[in-house]
Amino acid sequence: MSEQQAKPNQPNKSNQSRNRYRGKNKNKPFNKKAGSSSNTNRRKKNFKKSPRLPMEDMVTLKYNNLLEQHLLARKKYFALFHRADPNQKAKLERIYANTISKLREFERNLSGEKKDLFEKHFHSLKVDLEYSSNHEISPVAEHVSHQGDFKDPHYLEVQIESDYKEDTEESMGSIEDYKAYKGA
Repeated sequence: MSEQQAKPNQPNKSNQSRNRYRGKNKNKPFNKKAGSSSNTNRRKKNFKKSPRLPMEDMVTLKYNNLLEQHLLARKKYFALFHRADPNQKAKLERIYANTISKLREFERNLSGEKKDLFEKHFHSLKVDLEYSSNHEISPVAEHVSHQGDFKDPHYLEVQIESDYKEDTEESMGSIEDYKAYKGA
Protein backbone atom coordinates (compact mmCIF):
# COMPACT_ATOMS: atom_id res chain seq x y z
CA MET A 1 0.00 0.00 0.00
CA SER A 2 1.31 3.50 -0.83
CA GLU A 3 1.64 6.34 1.64
CA GLN A 4 -1.25 8.34 0.18
CA GLN A 5 -3.60 5.43 0.50
CA ALA A 6 -2.53 4.99 4.12
CA LYS A 7 -3.41 8.62 4.96
CA PRO A 8 -6.58 9.44 3.06
CA ASN A 9 -7.43 12.60 5.07
CA GLN A 10 -4.41 14.64 3.84
CA PRO A 11 -4.92 16.43 0.51
CA ASN A 12 -2.54 15.81 -2.36
CA LYS A 13 0.23 18.51 -2.44
CA SER A 14 -0.24 19.21 -6.14
CA ASN A 15 -3.97 19.80 -5.59
CA GLN A 16 -3.24 21.91 -2.52
CA SER A 17 -1.15 24.47 -4.44
CA ARG A 18 -3.67 24.52 -7.27
CA ASN A 19 -6.61 25.15 -4.97
CA ARG A 20 -4.91 27.80 -2.82
CA TYR A 21 -5.82 30.81 -5.06
CA ARG A 22 -9.01 29.46 -6.58
CA GLY A 23 -11.80 32.01 -6.50
CA LYS A 24 -9.97 34.78 -4.58
CA ASN A 25 -9.41 37.14 -7.56
CA LYS A 26 -13.00 37.23 -8.78
CA ASN A 27 -13.65 40.84 -7.74
CA LYS A 28 -10.65 42.32 -9.59
CA PRO A 29 -11.09 43.54 -13.16
CA PHE A 30 -9.86 41.20 -15.86
CA ASN A 31 -7.66 43.66 -17.76
CA LYS A 32 -5.86 45.28 -14.82
CA LYS A 33 -2.47 46.53 -15.97
CA ALA A 34 0.81 45.99 -14.15
CA GLY A 35 1.41 49.74 -13.83
CA SER A 36 -1.70 50.45 -11.82
CA SER A 37 -1.89 53.49 -9.60
CA SER A 38 -1.68 51.43 -6.42
CA ASN A 39 1.46 49.74 -7.70
CA THR A 40 3.11 53.03 -8.71
CA ASN A 41 2.17 54.63 -5.39
CA ARG A 42 3.76 51.72 -3.57
CA ARG A 43 6.86 52.08 -5.72
CA LYS A 44 7.02 55.82 -5.00
CA LYS A 45 6.84 55.20 -1.26
CA ASN A 46 9.59 52.60 -1.35
CA PHE A 47 11.89 54.63 -3.62
CA LYS A 48 14.53 56.36 -1.54
CA LYS A 49 15.26 59.80 -2.89
CA SER A 50 18.79 61.08 -2.76
CA PRO A 51 19.19 64.33 -0.88
CA ARG A 52 18.46 67.36 -3.03
CA LEU A 53 21.57 69.35 -3.88
CA PRO A 54 21.72 73.10 -3.37
CA MET A 55 21.45 75.15 -6.53
CA GLU A 56 25.14 76.12 -6.54
CA ASP A 57 26.16 72.47 -6.34
CA MET A 58 23.75 71.55 -9.13
CA VAL A 59 25.16 74.25 -11.42
CA THR A 60 28.78 73.37 -10.68
CA LEU A 61 28.11 69.64 -11.00
CA LYS A 62 26.48 70.09 -14.40
CA TYR A 63 29.28 72.39 -15.61
CA ASN A 64 32.00 70.06 -14.34
CA ASN A 65 30.29 67.12 -16.04
CA LEU A 66 30.16 68.97 -19.38
CA LEU A 67 33.74 70.14 -18.93
CA GLU A 68 34.94 66.60 -18.24
CA GLN A 69 33.14 65.33 -21.34
CA HIS A 70 34.81 68.05 -23.39
CA LEU A 71 38.26 67.32 -22.00
CA LEU A 72 37.89 63.62 -22.76
CA ALA A 73 36.67 64.35 -26.29
CA ARG A 74 39.56 66.75 -26.86
CA LYS A 75 42.08 64.24 -25.53
CA LYS A 76 40.72 61.50 -27.76
CA TYR A 77 40.55 63.76 -30.82
CA PHE A 78 44.16 64.91 -30.56
CA ALA A 79 45.46 61.47 -29.55
CA LEU A 80 43.97 59.85 -32.64
CA PHE A 81 44.36 62.80 -35.01
CA HIS A 82 47.14 61.29 -37.14
CA ARG A 83 46.17 57.63 -36.66
CA ALA A 84 42.45 57.59 -37.39
CA ASP A 85 40.92 56.98 -40.78
CA PRO A 86 39.01 59.94 -42.31
CA ASN A 87 35.55 58.78 -41.17
CA GLN A 88 36.68 58.19 -37.60
CA LYS A 89 38.55 61.50 -37.63
CA ALA A 90 35.42 63.32 -38.81
CA LYS A 91 33.38 61.65 -36.06
CA LEU A 92 35.93 62.59 -33.39
CA GLU A 93 35.99 66.17 -34.67
CA ARG A 94 32.19 66.32 -34.63
CA ILE A 95 32.08 65.03 -31.04
CA TYR A 96 34.81 67.47 -30.02
CA ALA A 97 32.98 70.44 -31.55
CA ASN A 98 29.68 69.25 -30.07
CA THR A 99 31.07 69.10 -26.52
CA ILE A 100 32.49 72.63 -26.67
CA SER A 101 29.22 73.96 -28.08
CA LYS A 102 27.26 72.26 -25.28
CA LEU A 103 29.61 73.79 -22.73
CA ARG A 104 29.24 77.30 -24.18
CA GLU A 105 25.48 76.87 -24.55
CA PHE A 106 25.23 75.92 -20.88
CA GLU A 107 27.11 79.09 -19.91
CA ARG A 108 24.93 81.21 -22.21
CA ASN A 109 21.61 79.76 -21.01
CA LEU A 110 22.25 80.40 -17.33
CA SER A 111 20.06 83.17 -16.02
CA GLY A 112 19.45 85.09 -12.85
CA GLU A 113 20.56 83.43 -9.65
CA LYS A 114 22.19 80.49 -11.42
CA LYS A 115 24.40 82.83 -13.46
CA ASP A 116 25.45 84.72 -10.32
CA LEU A 117 26.31 81.46 -8.56
CA PHE A 118 28.25 80.27 -11.60
CA GLU A 119 30.24 83.52 -11.84
CA LYS A 120 30.91 83.46 -8.11
CA HIS A 121 32.18 79.89 -8.19
CA PHE A 122 34.21 79.83 -11.43
CA HIS A 123 35.24 83.44 -12.02
CA SER A 124 35.78 84.65 -8.47
CA LEU A 125 39.60 84.56 -8.47
CA LYS A 126 41.26 87.86 -7.70
CA VAL A 127 43.60 89.40 -10.25
CA ASP A 128 47.22 88.68 -9.35
CA LEU A 129 48.96 92.04 -9.04
CA GLU A 130 52.02 90.89 -7.11
CA TYR A 131 54.49 91.26 -9.99
CA SER A 132 53.20 94.67 -11.04
CA SER A 133 53.24 95.96 -7.46
CA ASN A 134 56.79 94.65 -6.85
CA HIS A 135 58.10 96.28 -10.04
CA GLU A 136 55.99 99.43 -9.73
CA ILE A 137 54.11 98.79 -12.96
CA SER A 138 50.64 100.12 -13.50
CA PRO A 139 48.10 97.26 -13.26
CA VAL A 140 46.16 98.80 -16.15
CA ALA A 141 47.83 98.00 -19.45
CA GLU A 142 48.80 100.94 -21.61
CA HIS A 143 47.14 101.33 -24.97
CA VAL A 144 49.26 100.13 -27.89
CA SER A 145 48.71 101.57 -31.35
CA HIS A 146 48.66 99.04 -34.15
CA GLN A 147 49.29 101.58 -36.90
CA GLY A 148 52.54 103.07 -38.13
CA ASP A 149 56.18 101.92 -38.26
CA PHE A 150 57.49 99.93 -35.33
CA LYS A 151 60.95 99.18 -34.10
CA ASP A 152 61.60 95.45 -34.49
CA PRO A 153 62.04 94.05 -30.96
CA HIS A 154 64.05 91.06 -32.18
CA TYR A 155 67.11 93.03 -33.35
CA LEU A 156 70.02 93.79 -31.05
CA GLU A 157 71.24 97.39 -30.74
CA VAL A 158 74.36 96.50 -32.77
CA GLN A 159 72.22 95.14 -35.58
CA ILE A 160 70.03 98.22 -35.61
CA GLU A 161 73.02 100.58 -35.76
CA SER A 162 74.86 98.69 -38.52
CA ASP A 163 74.18 99.56 -42.12
CA TYR A 164 74.64 96.79 -44.67
CA LYS A 165 73.96 98.91 -47.77
CA GLU A 166 77.66 99.48 -48.40
CA ASP A 167 78.55 95.81 -47.94
CA THR A 168 80.13 94.59 -51.19
CA GLU A 169 81.27 91.16 -50.10
CA GLU A 170 79.49 88.43 -51.98
CA SER A 171 78.06 85.49 -50.18
CA MET A 172 78.43 83.14 -53.11
CA GLY A 173 80.84 80.27 -53.59
CA SER A 174 81.36 76.57 -53.07
CA ILE A 175 82.47 74.60 -50.04
CA GLU A 176 85.99 74.37 -51.56
CA ASP A 177 86.20 78.16 -51.68
CA TYR A 178 85.15 78.30 -48.06
CA LYS A 179 87.76 75.73 -47.01
CA ALA A 180 90.47 77.58 -48.96
CA TYR A 181 89.43 80.84 -47.28
CA LYS A 182 89.45 79.28 -43.81
CA GLY A 183 92.69 77.35 -44.46
CA ALA A 184 91.21 73.99 -43.58
